[in-house]
Amino acid sequence: MIEHRGIVQRMEADQAIVAMETAGCSSCGQGGSCGIGKMASGRAATLLTLPAGPDLRVGDAVSIVLPQSRLTLSALLGYLFPAFAMLLGAGLGATLDGSDAATALGAIAGFLGALVISRVAISLIPGLLPTPQLISLSSHSNVSQQEFHHEH
Repeated sequence: MIEHRGIVQRMEADQAIVAMETAGCSSCGQGGSCGIGKMASGRAATLLTLPAGPDLRVGDAVSIVLPQSRLTLSALLGYLFPAFAMLLGAGLGATLDGSDAATALGAIAGFLGALVISRVAISLIPGLLPTPQLISLSSHSNVSQQEFHHEH
Protein backbone atom coordinates (compact mmCIF):
# COMPACT_ATOMS: atom_id res chain seq x y z
CA MET A 1 0.00 0.00 0.00
CA ILE A 2 1.08 3.53 -0.75
CA GLU A 3 0.07 5.83 2.06
CA HIS A 4 0.03 9.58 2.63
CA ARG A 5 -1.36 11.50 5.57
CA GLY A 6 -3.68 14.44 5.38
CA ILE A 7 -6.24 16.56 7.20
CA VAL A 8 -9.88 16.97 6.19
CA GLN A 9 -10.17 20.68 5.35
CA ARG A 10 -13.88 20.75 4.49
CA MET A 11 -16.78 18.53 3.54
CA GLU A 12 -18.97 19.02 0.47
CA ALA A 13 -21.91 16.63 0.27
CA ASP A 14 -20.34 13.13 0.35
CA GLN A 15 -16.89 14.41 -0.68
CA ALA A 16 -14.01 15.33 1.62
CA ILE A 17 -11.49 18.00 0.63
CA VAL A 18 -8.24 16.70 2.11
CA ALA A 19 -4.98 18.63 2.40
CA MET A 20 -2.23 16.09 1.77
CA GLU A 21 1.37 16.61 2.79
CA THR A 22 3.66 17.01 -0.20
CA ALA A 23 6.96 15.85 1.26
CA GLY A 24 6.72 12.51 -0.51
CA CYS A 25 5.90 9.16 1.00
CA SER A 26 7.91 6.64 2.93
CA SER A 27 6.18 3.51 1.66
CA CYS A 28 8.78 2.55 -0.94
CA GLY A 29 11.84 2.82 1.29
CA GLN A 30 13.58 5.49 -0.80
CA GLY A 31 13.10 8.14 1.87
CA GLY A 32 15.16 11.27 1.20
CA SER A 33 16.36 10.09 -2.21
CA CYS A 34 12.85 9.98 -3.71
CA GLY A 35 12.57 12.21 -6.77
CA ILE A 36 8.87 12.87 -6.22
CA GLY A 37 9.55 13.90 -2.63
CA LYS A 38 12.32 16.27 -3.73
CA MET A 39 10.10 17.86 -6.37
CA ALA A 40 7.26 18.32 -3.87
CA SER A 41 9.32 19.74 -1.02
CA GLY A 42 8.60 23.34 -0.20
CA ARG A 43 5.26 23.36 -1.99
CA ALA A 44 1.92 24.06 -0.38
CA ALA A 45 -0.22 21.08 0.53
CA THR A 46 -2.02 19.29 -2.28
CA LEU A 47 -5.81 19.33 -2.05
CA LEU A 48 -7.64 16.15 -3.03
CA THR A 49 -11.38 15.65 -3.35
CA LEU A 50 -12.23 12.10 -2.33
CA PRO A 51 -15.37 10.16 -1.42
CA ALA A 52 -15.91 10.36 2.32
CA GLY A 53 -17.57 8.08 4.81
CA PRO A 54 -20.21 9.35 7.22
CA ASP A 55 -17.78 9.30 10.16
CA LEU A 56 -15.38 11.94 8.76
CA ARG A 57 -15.46 15.51 10.01
CA VAL A 58 -13.48 18.66 9.33
CA GLY A 59 -10.14 18.53 11.14
CA ASP A 60 -9.89 14.73 11.18
CA ALA A 61 -6.49 13.22 10.43
CA VAL A 62 -6.77 10.71 7.61
CA SER A 63 -4.58 8.28 5.79
CA ILE A 64 -4.94 8.29 2.00
CA VAL A 65 -4.13 4.79 0.78
CA LEU A 66 -3.77 3.32 -2.67
CA PRO A 67 -2.96 -0.30 -3.52
CA GLN A 68 0.49 -0.39 -5.12
CA SER A 69 -0.59 -2.95 -7.73
CA ARG A 70 -3.24 -0.55 -9.03
CA LEU A 71 -0.70 2.24 -9.26
CA THR A 72 1.70 -0.02 -11.18
CA LEU A 73 -1.01 -0.92 -13.69
CA SER A 74 -1.89 2.75 -14.16
CA ALA A 75 1.78 3.64 -14.67
CA LEU A 76 2.11 0.93 -17.30
CA LEU A 77 -1.00 2.14 -19.08
CA GLY A 78 -0.07 5.82 -18.81
CA TYR A 79 3.67 5.72 -19.47
CA LEU A 80 4.93 2.44 -20.88
CA PHE A 81 2.11 1.70 -23.32
CA PRO A 82 2.34 5.10 -25.10
CA ALA A 83 6.13 4.82 -25.29
CA PHE A 84 5.98 1.36 -26.87
CA ALA A 85 3.19 2.47 -29.22
CA MET A 86 5.29 5.44 -30.29
CA LEU A 87 8.26 3.16 -31.05
CA LEU A 88 6.01 0.73 -32.89
CA GLY A 89 4.51 3.59 -34.93
CA ALA A 90 7.97 4.94 -35.74
CA GLY A 91 9.11 1.49 -36.85
CA LEU A 92 6.00 1.04 -38.97
CA GLY A 93 6.47 4.48 -40.57
CA ALA A 94 10.12 3.71 -41.31
CA THR A 95 9.21 0.34 -42.82
CA LEU A 96 6.44 1.68 -45.06
CA ASP A 97 8.22 4.72 -46.47
CA GLY A 98 11.73 4.84 -45.07
CA SER A 99 11.81 8.62 -44.81
CA ASP A 100 12.34 10.60 -41.62
CA ALA A 101 8.96 12.28 -42.08
CA ALA A 102 7.15 8.93 -42.25
CA THR A 103 9.03 7.75 -39.17
CA ALA A 104 8.06 10.91 -37.26
CA LEU A 105 4.43 10.72 -38.37
CA GLY A 106 4.31 7.04 -37.42
CA ALA A 107 5.68 7.85 -33.98
CA ILE A 108 3.12 10.63 -33.48
CA ALA A 109 0.28 8.39 -34.69
CA GLY A 110 1.38 5.56 -32.40
CA PHE A 111 1.60 7.87 -29.39
CA LEU A 112 -1.77 9.52 -30.01
CA GLY A 113 -3.37 6.14 -30.72
CA ALA A 114 -2.09 4.81 -27.40
CA LEU A 115 -3.50 7.82 -25.58
CA VAL A 116 -6.92 7.27 -27.17
CA ILE A 117 -6.83 3.54 -26.40
CA SER A 118 -5.82 4.24 -22.79
CA ARG A 119 -8.61 6.80 -22.37
CA VAL A 120 -11.21 4.40 -23.80
CA ALA A 121 -9.93 1.51 -21.67
CA ILE A 122 -10.15 3.64 -18.50
CA SER A 123 -13.73 4.64 -19.30
CA LEU A 124 -14.86 1.10 -20.21
CA ILE A 125 -13.11 -0.99 -17.54
CA PRO A 126 -14.30 -0.11 -14.04
CA GLY A 127 -11.57 -0.04 -11.44
CA LEU A 128 -8.74 0.38 -13.94
CA LEU A 129 -8.01 3.89 -12.71
CA PRO A 130 -7.08 3.62 -9.04
CA THR A 131 -9.14 5.56 -6.53
CA PRO A 132 -7.49 6.47 -3.25
CA GLN A 133 -9.35 5.49 -0.10
CA LEU A 134 -9.64 7.57 3.06
CA ILE A 135 -9.02 5.93 6.40
CA SER A 136 -9.74 8.00 9.48
CA LEU A 137 -6.80 8.05 11.90
CA SER A 138 -8.57 9.98 14.63
CA SER A 139 -11.33 12.40 15.15
CA HIS A 140 -10.12 15.95 15.74
CA SER A 141 -6.42 15.38 15.29
CA ASN A 142 -3.75 17.17 17.28
CA VAL A 143 -1.98 17.95 13.97
CA SER A 144 -1.99 21.67 13.30
CA GLN A 145 -4.25 22.92 10.53
CA GLN A 146 -1.40 25.27 9.55
CA GLU A 147 0.78 22.26 8.71
CA PHE A 148 -1.47 21.50 5.75
CA HIS A 149 -2.47 25.07 4.87
CA HIS A 150 -3.17 25.64 1.18
CA GLU A 151 -3.56 29.00 -0.49
CA HIS A 152 -6.47 29.24 -2.92
